[in-house]
Amino acid sequence: MATTELRQRTHGHPTTSAEESYNMSSERDKFIHQAGSGLAAKSMIDSSPQQHGVVLKLHVPILYSILPEFLQKIILSFSFLSFLAPTWKQRYLILCGSFLYKFKDQTSEVPKGSPFTLDNISVDTVSSRGASIPELGSLPPGFASVFTVSTLRRQHYYAVADQEEAALWTRSIKEARQESITRNMGHASAVPYPKAWSFFDSLGRGLVKSKERIHKRMEEFNARELEMSNFAEAGPMPMGYHS
Repeated sequence: MATTELRQRTHGHPTTSAEESYNMSSERDKFIHQAGSGLAAKSMIDSSPQQHGVVLKLHVPILYSILPEFLQKIILSFSFLSFLAPTWKQRYLILCGSFLYKFKDQTSEVPKGSPFTLDNISVDTVSSRGASIPELGSLPPGFASVFTVSTLRRQHYYAVADQEEAALWTRSIKEARQESITRNMGHASAVPYPKAWSFFDSLGRGLVKSKERIHKRMEEFNARELEMSNFAEAGPMPMGYHS
């Protein structure tokens, strides 16, 4: 659906908020698919990336994240509230060139969400299996260690088989990050940069920009919805003359 369709208004039938929301959602899905095309997991794996493998990602529901700490502890204490608690979901991470990509699995055609730009992240391992982080809970069978990927906005937790694998991921990401910063400063490496990685980098940058534009549009849409809601609650303007 073209962007101009979001702004189209028919004289006899104005677009409702529900229709506008649907149109924006449809445009977003199509735009994401277009921007993510060419970034198939298998293609990246075939390019011999710096690191790739199966991990578990800690998914934290939005409602849980905004609750006060004492309510979070209550949710974690009772199994019947488990639907509100953080859960582990399998993902396939690929560290390729200047980005860290997240896929549902290694056969996925497009990444999930926006890839991490290596220049803008930091990584570390979680000691003692996150004893001070109750959300991590008991790791599923086959996973015994956790590492974090941190951006300016939040921390992302990933579980792997053991401490050795967690250390491998953090070391690989740190090395790739330093190499990316060096390239961006114009200092060429002694080792030629693979052409396939350059190609994926260009697509990765496009995907990041498209996600940023979509995020901005959604914020603008939510702001309009809030403004319309406040206007409706205020009621109609009183009749009469106003000075």
